[in-house]
Amino acid sequence: MVLVLLGELYSSDGLYNMLIKSLAKINIGLKILCKRVDGFHDIETIFYPINLFDEIEIDVKPSEKNTNSLLIQSDNPYVPKDKSNICFKVIANFFKTFEIKEYFKIKIKIKKKIPIGGGLGGGSSNAASVLKYLVKYFNIDILKNKKNIFTVASNTGSDVTFFLFSKPCYATGKGDKIFLLKDFYVDYDILLITPSFNISSKWAYEAMKLPTDYRKNPVLKDITTLPKDLSIFENDFEKVVFKKYPELEKIKRILSQNGAVFTSLSGSGSTIYGFFEKKNKNKITKCADLFRRGNYIVNIV
Repeated sequence: MVLVLLGELYSSDGLYNMLIKSLAKINIGLKILCKRVDGFHDIETIFYPINLFDEIEIDVKPSEKNTNSLLIQSDNPYVPKDKSNICFKVIANFFKTFEIKEYFKIKIKIKKKIPIGGGLGGGSSNAASVLKYLVKYFNIDILKNKKNIFTVASNTGSDVTFFLFSKPCYATGKGDKIFLLKDFYVDYDILLITPSFNISSKWAYEAMKLPTDYRKNPVLKDITTLPKDLSIFENDFEKVVFKKYPELEKIKRILSQNGAVFTSLSGSGSTIYGFFEKKNKNKITKCADLFRRGNYIVNIV
């Protein structure tokens, strides 16, 4: 599929025909199980959707020209508007997989609320939202094409498959082998603290410097509900991320000192989250106010 990026030629006054909420996630536990021969890593984690979302306006119309075109706009200047945007990739994969022969004008406008590079899955969530929209727009039979839809998601990005569900899931493989956890529920308020910098997933994996024969046994695969002992939910990336970004370890310590019963890095990004007991709202409010005085993005979900 050939897509022509229209850049800023399209007026911001244009019309869009659907508004989609694109949810974020946190990783509750993240273990690297092995390094694969293809250069990727097998992991295990629990993906948990949270009530923090981007808003995506999307419009697809038949094109009057013999070419497909895509316009990407955003209120956040750090969202890529070119082929590096994951939404471009999911559209290209979808058109190729489902052999769409007609030509279309596609316009996507992203209102960002999910911090970029925070380990909250914003880009992957955006791509999954666009994919679900395309499935509906082109009347794709989900039952008959389930495998192809998952292939599009997996080929686009490791976390995209999860966001097709946006329900608590155990994930393994590259993060694209998903198992729903229907009884898994976090009965805590969650405080998210994101500093002004972001972290590259590529850098984080490379910084682990795992040998080719590295192996770790999974420990999260049998979990179906949130246990009382949360110490099992370690994030393997913390050891390398905290070494380079000691501010994140400090954030984690402050959360614990101010009432969080559990704290962790989310994914390989820069967001640290904390679980706070719902019966004492005062603790999470005071802690959030403490971070709001600094240069942090603060969200309670």
